[in-house]
Amino acid sequence: MDLFSQAEHDELAQALLVTPDAALLEAVAISVGRQIADMPRRAIIEASFAKRGALIKVRDLDQACEIANRVAPEHLELSVADPDALLPKIRHAGAIFLGHHASEALGDYCAGPNHVLPTGRTARFSSPLGVYDFQKRSSVLRLSPAAARTLGPVAATLARGEGLEAHARSAEYRLKNA
Repeated sequence: MDLFSQAEHDELAQALLVTPDAALLEAVAISVGRQIADMPRRAIIEASFAKRGALIKVRDLDQACEIANRVAPEHLELSVADPDALLPKIRHAGAIFLGHHASEALGDYCAGPNHVLPTGRTARFSSPLGVYDFQKRSSVLRLSPAAARTLGPVAATLARGEGLEAHARSAEYRLKNA
C-alpha cells in the first residue's frame, strides 16, 4: 500500500521497492495484483507503475542505498529492522521515514514538518521547504589583506576562464594594495 500511496498522486509519480529479499519482492508483486482492483485511483496507479514503477532486487542493503541516492526520491521509507544503520548512507532524499511504522501518509499529513519536498531527483541539491525559505538572509564577507592576497589570483584565474576580465582585474587590484 505504501507503493500505491506514492503512485496514486499522478501518472508521473515514481514508486520503487528496492530490496535484497526475493521473497519480499514476490509477495509484494502478488499483493499489488490482489489489491489494485479496490483502488479508486486504479488507472493512475497502474499508469504510474507502468511508466515509473519497479520492484528491484539488489545484492544487499548497501546497494539499495546506492540506488536510493541515485534516484534521490521525494519520499524514502527505510522499512528495515535497523533503519538507523542505513540512515548515514543516505545523502539524497526529501523525507526519510525510519522503520516499519513510519509511513509516507503519516509524514504527509500529521507527523512530518510539511509535504513540500523536492521531486524529480532534485533532492540531490535541494531540501524540503523549511523556515529558512521564509526568511531573508544576506551573505557577509570580510577578508584580511593576507586572505585577499591568497584568494585574488584564484579569483582572477576563474574570472578569466569565464571571460570576465573586469572581475579578474578587480581581484588583482586588491593584490597591489593588500
